[in-house]
Amino acid sequence: MTVQQIATGRVASVRRYSGGREARRAAGKLSSNESPLGASPRVRAAIAGAAAHAHRYAGAGELRELLGESEGVGTEQLVLTSGSDELCYLLAAVFVAPGARVVLSDPCYRIDELVTRVQGGEAVNVALRDGAHDLPAMAAAAERAAVVWLPSPHNPTGSAVDPDALARFLADVPPSCLVVLDEAYRHYVDADRRPGARALMAEHPNLVVQRTFSKAYALAGLRVGYGIGHPDVIAALDAIRPPFNVNVAALAGARAALADVAWRDYAVELVVRERRRLESALAALGYEFHPSQANFVAVRPPRRAALHDALAGEGLVVRDGADLGHDGWVRISIGAPPQMAVLRGVLTRHMERG
Repeated sequence: MTVQQIATGRVASVRRYSGGREARRAAGKLSSNESPLGASPRVRAAIAGAAAHAHRYAGAGELRELLGESEGVGTEQLVLTSGSDELCYLLAAVFVAPGARVVLSDPCYRIDELVTRVQGGEAVNVALRDGAHDLPAMAAAAERAAVVWLPSPHNPTGSAVDPDALARFLADVPPSCLVVLDEAYRHYVDADRRPGARALMAEHPNLVVQRTFSKAYALAGLRVGYGIGHPDVIAALDAIRPPFNVNVAALAGARAALADVAWRDYAVELVVRERRRLESALAALGYEFHPSQANFVAVRPPRRAALHDALAGEGLVVRDGADLGHDGWVRISIGAPPQMAVLRGVLTRHMERG
């Protein structure tokens, strides 16, 4: 067997991840769940200042200390990664052996499925119920599983798990099964829907919480993520983590973003306000959609291709659900108010045309 055949066979079952389409105008991109306001001036200055240190290997100790203070955990419970997707690869490398049973939703976050299949794991997909995780069914499937991937809010539907239901789910999952709670969109969730991660991890050492600076902190282009978990689990991830995996500009931006809470909260409030305004318009127009706790809304339009064309005519692009395993739907990222006004106008005309 040639190396070409080995390489092709190894990834034969892997469905490639594809990013959201670019818009003709950057301001019209509503396909990748990016922050509509971008990073704050304070963060941009910090990133620019990092250029003077580009010749140095990155030291992540200061950011870990700051994150520990922010999250209320010790640094031994934190691992920093190049975007939260790198954490998925590290977790899979440690916990997914060939043939291991791995539980995901259907549709799932594609990176979770990708790393599972790359490691030779057996993906067991549990169908969503009305766009939300079927936690009892996932707990049953986890009986002999190695890992459960649990994004909340879910991508692409935007549904968030109820904290009480999550606690019951964790109690039902065997301690030998790792549960990865991906909270990339945590800041957009209503306060009473956010689970208390520290208390849950204290009771369930098999829980790892996954977070990122890409969304609320607007650093998607710099790739900064992190995981919180039991010190023994974090030590295993650190043992295989590439050294200096988060670059100096990303570290500088993340440190400044953590300190600029006012900008983060302002940006989050804007997104939540526009999300609710969009959902109200969708309901009034008669669209089917998933109520969202994230910075996007999944919608099922009557004529999907025609909607894409109408949006493109206004310089707007959204994400086709077929790319995300949610065929027949489109996922609309929340943009700035002017973008959203144009979007609502297109949605209105689209529905009026039948």
